[in-house]
Amino acid sequence: MMRILIVEDEDKVRKLHAELLESEGYAVVSVSDAVQASEILLRKHFDIILLDINLPHVYGSVLFDLMQVFHKSIKVIVTSVYPVEEQREIMKDAAEYYDKAQGVDILLEKIKKVARSLMPLNTILIIEDEFKIRKLFSSQLEGLGYRTLEAEDGESGLELFDKERGIGLVILDIALSKKTGMKVYESIKRRTPPAKIIVSSVFPKDDQQSLIKEADDYFDKTEGVSILIEKVERILNVGRGN
Repeated sequence: MMRILIVEDEDKVRKLHAELLESEGYAVVSVSDAVQASEILLRKHFDIILLDINLPHVYGSVLFDLMQVFHKSIKVIVTSVYPVEEQREIMKDAAEYYDKAQGVDILLEKIKKVARSLMPLNTILIIEDEFKIRKLFSSQLEGLGYRTLEAEDGESGLELFDKERGIGLVILDIALSKKTGMKVYESIKRRTPPAKIIVSSVFPKDDQQSLIKEADDYFDKTEGVSILIEKVERILNVGRGN
């Protein structure tokens, strides 16, 4: 379970954020100042910290600088009433920045994006011969925090799958050059039976399933990329603190 530390001096905001994240399945600890945060960081592990800038006693920026030395693996999301550009000037190289004038839904999306980047298998291999579609899938998924690899034919897709570690999912076109999607699927499953694969095609899903029977899911390209993203997140179990 993903563990999040909230460092926020305003009681209402701290409680609101804690309740929101707990309802999403995250393990949450909240404190009101940087001194408390630094003490608890010595005793407990966290994956993500929501860090306010204007804190009593010690500014959030001071804690951030200390974390860059002693807790560098923890991802920091800066939260402040300051505009994002000003936040970025105060705390360079944070994972994300959140303006409290934005809705909590924006904060939740930023947390999910950072959480995706921490997944042990957050790389998605896209094997697709159409350049525009390949780039569309890649840009949408990278915008959500995933790492993507691209291959334009079956042979290069298999080479990448064999060479790269940490591939959590393959998005596989059926009509590929050099080696068909069916052959690529068989090769991947023979080498790595637990591999997760979404078959992607202009063919209707029933036709896809008749060609490749036991894929994890099937995507009809006429449905739109938002449907593909839903399938990706369901398979990778993203978005509820896992």
